[in-house]
Amino acid sequence: MQRKSSEGCADPDTKTRIFRVAAHLFAEKGYNGVSMREISEHAGMSKPTIYYYFGSKEGLYRDLVDTGNAHVLANFERIRAQEISVKAKLIELMKSYFRECIQHPEFIRFFLTSQSSDNTPISERSVFADDKPWHLLADMIKEGLNSGEFGASAKPALAAEIVGGVITHFLLRQLNSSKEILSDHLAEEAIEMLFKGLNE
Repeated sequence: MQRKSSEGCADPDTKTRIFRVAAHLFAEKGYNGVSMREISEHAGMSKPTIYYYFGSKEGLYRDLVDTGNAHVLANFERIRAQEISVKAKLIELMKSYFRECIQHPEFIRFFLTSQSSDNTPISERSVFADDKPWHLLADMIKEGLNSGEFGASAKPALAAEIVGGVITHFLLRQLNSSKEILSDHLAEEAIEMLFKGLNE
């Protein structure tokens, strides 16, 4: 059975439900520890339905990664295109990750855990393990450097690694916490501290 293209899917809600269940199970047990039968049982639908949309477990995993990558990169581009300061863009970027983690923890956990696993059926890895988002983040910081918003000694690549590391740290903290710790205010405070350093 051939994998059904995203454009041909009649029910995006069905795909989303399958994605949610698969992301949770893959994050919890790893790719090799999850069967299509288990996914179908947790999703409350038949295996033929899942095969209809994705063709195979590998197809499901690949589509989940591809969809997540496209979402993250589109979010970067959306924020970069806004007519606001680069500092405000960095705050908005961190807020967007925080909101995603609160609203869709299963997807965030999947993408964070998949980057540390080599036991996957595809060479592509999650966008969290890819350098591209951090290159885009470094380019965003370069914009602030070129416009004079940041000091001349700012190092875009290093700054991007630091901001990315802070985002990942707080996402992991939230995923391992029983209470909600992420907020827009925390994002604003974190970026403000990164800008000012510890001497102000």
